[in-house]
Amino acid sequence: MIERSDILASDLFRGLEGEHLAVALAAFKPFEVGADELLMDEGEPDRSLMLVLEGELQVSLGGVELGRICEGETVGEMALFGSFDRRTASVRTTVGPTKLLILDEDALRFLRIQDNPVGRALEVLALNNTARRLREMDYRIARMAAGMPDQRPPQRSLLSRLTSSIMGGSRPRGSAPEVIDVLNATSGFSGKDPEVLANIAARLHMVSATSGENILEEGQQGDDAFIVAAGHVGVLCRTEQGTVERVATLGPGHIFGHVSLTDSRVRSATCRALEAVYLVRIQGGVYRQFEIEQTSEGRVFRRGIIDALAAQLRLANEHYLQMVRSVRG
Repeated sequence: MIERSDILASDLFRGLEGEHLAVALAAFKPFEVGADELLMDEGEPDRSLMLVLEGELQVSLGGVELGRICEGETVGEMALFGSFDRRTASVRTTVGPTKLLILDEDALRFLRIQDNPVGRALEVLALNNTARRLREMDYRIARMAAGMPDQRPPQRSLLSRLTSSIMGGSRPRGSAPEVIDVLNATSGFSGKDPEVLANIAARLHMVSATSGENILEEGQQGDDAFIVAAGHVGVLCRTEQGTVERVATLGPGHIFGHVSLTDSRVRSATCRALEAVYLVRIQGGVYRQFEIEQTSEGRVFRRGIIDALAAQLRLANEHYLQMVRSVRG
């Protein structure tokens, strides 16, 4: 049986009191289940989130384990906060009894209408959890892969790069798109209030990169994130053999670099322009300000980043599944 003390012990509710606490407790449904019970089934339509109070959950895709969810962690962020309306993986209990709190779409909407602090706390928790899982999956892929020699084109001289920039030879063709148009075409931001998107766009900047240029480098401490506006970017992880494995190819509307800004760790992958690209630059200071803002802009930004992390994690999970099946023959 789940006691009130079990719930209040969660970090999510720490510091809440009075009306804020009453509203938060009313939004969540306590649920207790035994061992080896299927909680979420890959492909089923469902938009709810589970917070583990006690126990452990196993996450799998196509019969392959992707990871474990432990006490204090959440699962289901990709459906509740992201643009996915179907489960992208299966989740089941490993031991029992497992104590959970469930939050569905209506309850989340209720928290937002009441301007309850748990709503923002959940968004931050979802950001951190999804960023950690993406980093872990990229590491798994890199450990498992044989990889290939690094095919980065040789670096050109400074004069050559300056000349190309002036003449437009290796920069993206055509004029750069407007930042707000890029946001409107990016899953997680599209369809949001035009004024809110305009305010977000005003704090971002358009930049470009040449073909073969490393925009971010694995192992370095970075302070920017980017949205691909035009062109394609490869995500490369170094393997234990010293080769590289391309874990994803990102096109217009994909966001990268946000994992390090979310968890304040070094870059887990190198992101390289596969052709001349336009990028929307999100400076670290702007990113961190949006993370804590209790404004419409802050809320829209956080949900957009969660959606981007979820989409990238889904790609990484599918890539890992293909690798496992290939090894198993």
